[in-house]
Parts: sequence; structure tokens; C-alpha cells
Amino acid sequence: MWVVFSKYIIVGLANTLLTMIVICALTYYGIGLYVANATGYAVGIIFSFILNSLFTFSAVLSFKKLLKFLIACLIAYLVNLIAIKVFFLLFRNQTYLADYRLYLAQLCGMGFYTITGFVLNKMWVMK
Repeated sequence: MWVVFSKYIIVGLANTLLTMIVICALTYYGIGLYVANATGYAVGIIFSFILNSLFTFSAVLSFKKLLKFLIACLIAYLVNLIAIKVFFLLFRNQTYLADYRLYLAQLCGMGFYTITGFVLNKMWVMK
């Protein structure tokens, strides 16, 4: 399982890099911020689906799996938002964290997003 999870992390890092490159390149060439952002994320999601299917989980590509992958991304994102909200509720009065709470909350949310996405992909999407 650790090998598959490591592959999942590698694909996620590559996905993040590609998404950022697309957003920055489109912005550089005068494409509006929101269009560049949406395009970058669309490219990243498709890239992630293809690489996770073939490289991480050795699954056959299909439209049904793509739909399930998109649903899994949405669920993982919702879990991310819940984790961020819970983090703020748990640490709302911690003044020693005041300067770092936003970053720590995002880090917490990203961890939950990654684990949720991995579990959903392994157990449901790529089956």
C-alpha cells in the first residue's frame, strides 16, 4: 500500500506543478485570471486522472471512472473545507498560533484532502 500511496503523492506533486505552470503561462500571455485558473485546474484534473489510473492504480481509463474521479475530488474538497473549519474551531483561542493559523489550517485541510482522495480512488474509483 505504501508504494501505491507514494505514487499517488508523486502524481499529486506533478499535478500541482503542471497546474501552476498552465495558470502562470496563460496569465503571462494575457488570459484573464479566472479563465487561466479554471483552465489550469481542468488540465490538472485530467492529468491527475490519467496518471493515477495508469501509473498509480494500474486501472483502465473509462468515462465512468472519470465521473467517479470527479465526484471523489469534490468529496475530498468538501472534507478539506470541513477540516479547515474544525481546525479554526479547535484553535480559535490559541493566540500563540495567531500568525500561523491560516497556514496550519490549510495544511491540515490538504492532509485530509490527500488521504480522502487516496482512499476514495483506491476503494471506489479505480476498482
